[in-house]
Amino acid sequence: MTANAACVTCGNPLNETAPGRRYCSNACRQRAYRERTSARDDSPHDSALPTPLDSFVGRREELAALGRLYADHRLVTLAGPAGAGKTRLAVQYVSKRADQVWWTALASAADVVQAIYHAAGAHPLPNRSVRDAVIAEIDQHRRPLLVLDNCEHLLADVADVVSELLACCPRLRVLITSREPLRLPGEQVFALGELESPPPDADVTEALRYDAVVLFRDRATSVDRSFELDASNVADVVAVCRNLDGMPLAIELAARRITVLSPADILARLGDRLALLTAGTRTSDDRHRTLRAAIGWSYDLLSPAEQAACRRLAALGVPFDLGVASAVCDVPDALDLLASLEQKSLLVAERDPGGHTVFRQLESIRLYCRERAVEAGDLIVVADRVVAWVADLVEPEISSFFPSPAVVLRLDRHLGLLDLAVARAADTGDWVRHALTVVAQAWTSTPRGPRGAPTALLHLSLSQALPPAYRSVLTALAAAHHRVRGDWPLTRRFAQESLAIERSGDGRPGTLARALEVLASAEAHIGSPTLGWELFEEAVELLRESGDKLATGALLNSYGWTLLQHNEADAAAPLVREALTLVRLLGLPHMLNPVLHTAGAIALARHNYREAVDLFRESLQVGSEHPMDQFYDLEGLALGLVGDGSDDERALSLLTAASGVRTRFEFRAEPYWQALLDEARSVCRTRITAGRLRAAESTGERMSLAQAISYALTARPAAADDGLISARELHVATLVAEGLTNRQIGQRLGISPHTVARHVTHARTKLGLRSRAQLAVWAGRHTP
Repeated sequence: MTANAACVTCGNPLNETAPGRRYCSNACRQRAYRERTSARDDSPHDSALPTPLDSFVGRREELAALGRLYADHRLVTLAGPAGAGKTRLAVQYVSKRADQVWWTALASAADVVQAIYHAAGAHPLPNRSVRDAVIAEIDQHRRPLLVLDNCEHLLADVADVVSELLACCPRLRVLITSREPLRLPGEQVFALGELESPPPDADVTEALRYDAVVLFRDRATSVDRSFELDASNVADVVAVCRNLDGMPLAIELAARRITVLSPADILARLGDRLALLTAGTRTSDDRHRTLRAAIGWSYDLLSPAEQAACRRLAALGVPFDLGVASAVCDVPDALDLLASLEQKSLLVAERDPGGHTVFRQLESIRLYCRERAVEAGDLIVVADRVVAWVADLVEPEISSFFPSPAVVLRLDRHLGLLDLAVARAADTGDWVRHALTVVAQAWTSTPRGPRGAPTALLHLSLSQALPPAYRSVLTALAAAHHRVRGDWPLTRRFAQESLAIERSGDGRPGTLARALEVLASAEAHIGSPTLGWELFEEAVELLRESGDKLATGALLNSYGWTLLQHNEADAAAPLVREALTLVRLLGLPHMLNPVLHTAGAIALARHNYREAVDLFRESLQVGSEHPMDQFYDLEGLALGLVGDGSDDERALSLLTAASGVRTRFEFRAEPYWQALLDEARSVCRTRITAGRLRAAESTGERMSLAQAISYALTARPAAADDGLISARELHVATLVAEGLTNRQIGQRLGISPHTVARHVTHARTKLGLRSRAQLAVWAGRHTP
């Protein structure tokens, strides 16, 4: 209110001795009452509410959640990145409400109060401010709703005005759309993200259950009525939607290119999406006509420090944690910086399976910021800082028997950075730090590849002049690398070099035991087994004296595994029992894999097949984050099934799948283990009929490692002749095994894809199967 109070109705000055009065007389009070009553009886007035000309797609859950939020709160901010569809969702929401709605577009506004004044149609009051006129107008309505669209460039002014309006107008509700919240008390932030996209292998029926694909189809047909989503293009459309992070603006711009490009062509050009996605509608504001302009609007609003952070983080190209961000941005702690960028919808914060927070940029935002990084010369700066981060993380760990589990997990979460660090260190000729980056790669594992560095990379690093400690760890890693590939002479040579370095050095227990362990296994295989046992005993004594119980557990397991290969199961058993106890108490879940495997192998040697099956299944379960380490467990489980005689066909499928992994990565089984595998295959060939034998092998050949693990852990389904599924469901399952989509099956059987999907679901439910892939495997085993 101004200092000179005036009557709200007629504008005459009020008696200053009567504080709180709003009217000069009863007549003015009654007149105001009649005006308010008249306003309530009028139909709701939508001030300048946009009227979209295209259809609204999806977001049903978001609309419902927004409605629930507004039931209890007066200020809601719809926040999200550029092109997420904030304005479109707000229009759809308010158009369904029976409120007095004032839509205020702030994208081109400079004065928030004036923009609201004009949107509300307020009338000037004598001797009163514009804010007072707005408050007076709002007070005349029973259910006023003020929408402030695109506030990110006026956040401070908007926050100031909104806080006053809410304080003065108790019936007012406010909806904000912005790329950043206002951060006012009582504000409820509704984060709007991407549209959900289907899995990469979705067929047409499944793909059309997802909003991202429906939006692409809708916008594509709006410019080309001949476009149809079918089996020939659904994979490309799904890939486009996933590649664009499910962001509505990007999907719409891509779909509009369908007049000149096929979905496959659009997908192929998304590497240069900022140049491709420029075909916005003429009625769109300038910020939404191209993807570059939409992202550039957000980037230009950042502070110089935030812009630099966006550029440097974009140069990483992979998700990252707080420590990496701090190193790359060259700040002691980047928490506030990351929090600010996340609030501005330029970063996405997620939890990984281990519960750690990681950050990523949406791919379109990353590509835009990377362009800016190239212009600013940030790429080299970032690469050098990544090298330093990896080296600082790895260097303290090379003096131990093996790195701490926490360091390994952190490196596993940043595998993409290791490639960048290795390449940059080699380019600059920094061979000392290059050695540390190679060590980091040797310690890590991915879902798609085995643990360890490539052979050529290890040998390149060892060809350089290195400090003794660095050379010792690299030669030990090279020996272990060649051990799993069955090259025992090279294993022995590298192990001997590592041991020589350690014996001539400071005699650190961890590194000396590391060299002793790998040389002991080599001697036991191609040299003197007696010497091998002596080296193992020396290593065990060193680690027991050092008090490193986790390293002791790992060493005891290696000792037990080597003894077992010399038919010393009874001598190996107590060592492995102790190892299992230590690793269960102190190690990470995936570190149990090799110990459980050895325990299972001992059970096999003692013909305790059910115990072996249970141990190998447990190993498959605990090692799910590192599936490439699990082909040994598939083989062990198969050996247990054959020994137990419970499921020869499943065993043969698992043996075949694991053999494919060995062939792909050149992993050679130890002679002892290989003999067991050969014997199991021979038993299967004698006990399985010819037709089912080939089906079991074919099933194993077609399965990925992940599918094989899932298959191994799935309870055995009932046989087809149990009558558990109908003849039609069995027929559909057979066609699924042939690789046909629901549409193709429907065409062959003369039924709709929806009916096919229902048969697939019923068959999976009855058989206790979790996926379409498992149904295909089941059909391959139970049909002629």
